[in-house]
Amino acid sequence: MMFAKKGYIRTMEAFIAFFITFIFVVFIVMKGINTESGRVEFDVLSSVEQRDDFRDCIYAGNVSCAEELARPFIPLAYDYKISIGSPAPFKGAKDIYTETVFIASNQTGDYRYVYLYYWLLTG
Repeated sequence: MMFAKKGYIRTMEAFIAFFITFIFVVFIVMKGINTESGRVEFDVLSSVEQRDDFRDCIYAGNVSCAEELARPFIPLAYDYKISIGSPAPFKGAKDIYTETVFIASNQTGDYRYVYLYYWLLTG
């Protein structure tokens, strides 16, 4: 009885088997892919780098002043820290995002690197 099948039925069975296998593989592979990008970019430093008051804070080495000026550009759900001159080693949240800007003085030719770290608050 098995040998009495017509050719088109065997072809249809092969297509159905292929289709079922394809659907299974697609669902398994897509389940493992994270469709959300965890990366957030606020582009804070490019928003404040041309402000004279921010530049004055940086050249004075006043981190708290620079943080106050950057605060309106960072959502309240995020905590942040600014470092002037060199990267600040610290242990914080699991995912810490960073921005860096190079600020040069027009008068003295001096320059500073500004590092901004921000991370999502938990709890």
